[in-house]
Amino acid sequence: MSLIKQLWIGILSLLLLALGGNFVISTITAKTYLQEQLRLKNIDNANSLALSISQMPDKDPVTLELLITAQFDSGHYEYIIFQDSNKQAIVARHYENTGVLADNDSAKASNSPRVPDWFARQVDFDVAPGIAQIQDGWQQAGTLVVKSHSGYALEALWKNTRDLLEWFLFATLLSGLIGSLILKYISRPLDVVVSQAEAIGERRFITSEEPKTREFQRLVRAMNRLSTSVKHMLEKEARQLELLRRESQMDSLTGIANRTHFLHLFDAQLTQEEAQGQGVIAIARVMELQHLNNQLGHHQVDQLLCAIASVFSDLTQRYPASYAGRLNGSDFCLLIPTDTPVDIVSADISQQLNFQLIATGHAQIALPMALCNFKHGDGRADLLHRLDGALAQAELKGNRAVVIRDEGQADSQSKNLSQWREAIDNALLAQEIALVKFPVRNAQGELVHDETAVRLQLDNEQKPAGYFIPWAVRLGVMSNIDLAVLRMALTQLANMAQPMAINVSAAALCSASFREQALELIAMHPGRTQQLWLEFPETCVVRHAEELRIFTTQLRRLGCSVGLEHVGLEFTQFDKLQEMGLAFLKIDSAIIRDIDTQPNNQIFVQSLCTLGHSIGLLMIAEGVQTTAERDVLFTLGMDGVTGPHIQ
Repeated sequence: MSLIKQLWIGILSLLLLALGGNFVISTITAKTYLQEQLRLKNIDNANSLALSISQMPDKDPVTLELLITAQFDSGHYEYIIFQDSNKQAIVARHYENTGVLADNDSAKASNSPRVPDWFARQVDFDVAPGIAQIQDGWQQAGTLVVKSHSGYALEALWKNTRDLLEWFLFATLLSGLIGSLILKYISRPLDVVVSQAEAIGERRFITSEEPKTREFQRLVRAMNRLSTSVKHMLEKEARQLELLRRESQMDSLTGIANRTHFLHLFDAQLTQEEAQGQGVIAIARVMELQHLNNQLGHHQVDQLLCAIASVFSDLTQRYPASYAGRLNGSDFCLLIPTDTPVDIVSADISQQLNFQLIATGHAQIALPMALCNFKHGDGRADLLHRLDGALAQAELKGNRAVVIRDEGQADSQSKNLSQWREAIDNALLAQEIALVKFPVRNAQGELVHDETAVRLQLDNEQKPAGYFIPWAVRLGVMSNIDLAVLRMALTQLANMAQPMAINVSAAALCSASFREQALELIAMHPGRTQQLWLEFPETCVVRHAEELRIFTTQLRRLGCSVGLEHVGLEFTQFDKLQEMGLAFLKIDSAIIRDIDTQPNNQIFVQSLCTLGHSIGLLMIAEGVQTTAERDVLFTLGMDGVTGPHIQ
């Protein structure tokens, strides 16, 4: 039960106790007062009638009976009895119904409300009769006993009690309404405290404005200090993690990927389901590097190498999902997933390099370059061998010669945009969509969830995501594909016991229409939300943080688990993660590739897991290919693994 409900119940109990006690006391007091008035009336009436009888010269029974009857009829009496000295009744008049006055007794009970029997039994007036002595000269003629009828007093008490009860009920309702408003106003800071406590329970360390209420102010201040200290700790750990990432993945001089990390990125591009299916890889070599060191000096050569690296780094901003790396002292490589023809890419790279060398005063530097196409599924060793041969030819030509090893364009180039739109729309309309599942397992081999990859029926066969996603993004239909995947996943979950994870693209996340339709679709299947995991690309936290935060909050309210995939390539901003309320992170395969033989990467991954666990995240490794990788990853703190080796 919530604290607000407990406070309301407590206030209501006190209010009912106070009003109920007041009601009972008022009723008892009124009863006592009426009884006392009836007793005094009995005594006065008995004395008055006794005096009248005593002054009668003739006290024969007939005269007494007439006088007593006249008195009885003129008042409201229960009985009047005249007794002799031996207590024998000489004259007696009794009211027939000794309880409440009859309805037909109009002379005595005109328009009087009838009193309920239960009330009469509970009140039960007990009034002593009035007793007076009647004298006949110096002798006692007898005793007069008079008792007034209590019906009118009972009716008066019943009316008073009923009015009092109605007022108390009205006062209770009015007090409850006013109390609710006051309690709501007073409890506003409590709502802030509760929200902050819930956020801390969800590993979201936020700060709140201090309320004016002193007790709440101290509590909020203490919780703010806790949140701030934990947030500073996470920021410190994140900075340390960023340093480890740079040490393990980046070239210390140029700041681009080192050889090991670049080759892992290349492997991931060739093997990942959702990676673009084709692209261009380029390599450039600074000729006679040792001679340049002797001629220009190490400092100027280092500046030259950084200038070349900056060109490659700038090109990665122009071509989405591309990577630049330094393979050794003189070789620079650029990986560009694109459907742009290789000759156009070559001209672009050559132009940018020439501008940079001229601008830095190194126009005489020989920088031959080689390029070749690649497609999904190609072997890395074969591609590098092909690229080395082309680079050797460029070296023979000298200066800034460029050699292109063009193996022909991929099949997807045969379609124009209109044909691609028609093919994708037709596949979605015919529901020619399939979900391929890959298990994610923990250290005990238990299934965490099934990771899904989408397939579309294109060109008379099911094509992986990397084949059509670049065109879908260009056409702006990724939200339609993601919505179809979500609908199919919810349908399949109806017949499945294990959870399922689906990917949501950055393009779909940025679509307000997709978010609205997705929430409506998930809300229609409340029994399946606990089994639905949604994962977004890592870049969404960097580029679309606000959209992700809002959508994640809405998804968590519906019961879904939300996380990020391909984490670690460019992101260690854990201060943003704690505000998202995420449930899991999937570490990119490029980081965990050959982790069993990469001590630097092991330190980075272990720190990543420690920091992730500190904010309550489930850590999962992608692309595990060997038993050795799997074992080391669990030793480093991973909660789950997936990849070709995991079945």
